Amino acid sequence: MRSFILTFFTIVFCSVFLGCKTGKHLTSDNHTQIIVHDKLIPVFKPADSASIRALLECDSNGRVVLSWLDMVQSENARLWFKLDSMGNLMADFKVPSDTVFIPGKDSTIIQKTVQMVEVEKELTSWQKFCVAFTVVGLILIVLFAFFKVRSILKSIIWQ
Repeated sequence: MRSFILTFFTIVFCSVFLGCKTGKHLTSDNHTQIIVHDKLIPVFKPADSASIRALLECDSNGRVVLSWLDMVQSENARLWFKLDSMGNLMADFKVPSDTVFIPGKDSTIIQKTVQMVEVEKELTSWQKFCVAFTVVGLILIVLFAFFKVRSILKSIIWQ
């Protein structure tokens, strides 16, 4: 009888400790990712200007003579003029389109948030069996203890 009781308690304790596993807990994680792109930023140069001031006179032969000339131009402007023998003044002014590109950085921030969701897990058939076996075993232990205490009390009272 004693070996039966020891075997019974061993099975009950093993089913209590091995029947249920601890659940895994999900943690909430925040992931922030910064993406940096190298790019060229266009910078437009302002418009350039130039000016010509000239004094044209007629000589004794009836020809046009340039007696005084003043030219002012910016660094990007191309100024050209010509005075032909007939007295025609031809001027040409060119400003090439110019854009300067400056290296720069463009950043994009991506933020991902993982939320914790708790899901109730159903018991497997083995876990249900262990729970039922433990409940039945505990009821039998309580009944066994009750009858043992009752028999001890009866033997004390009747003596």
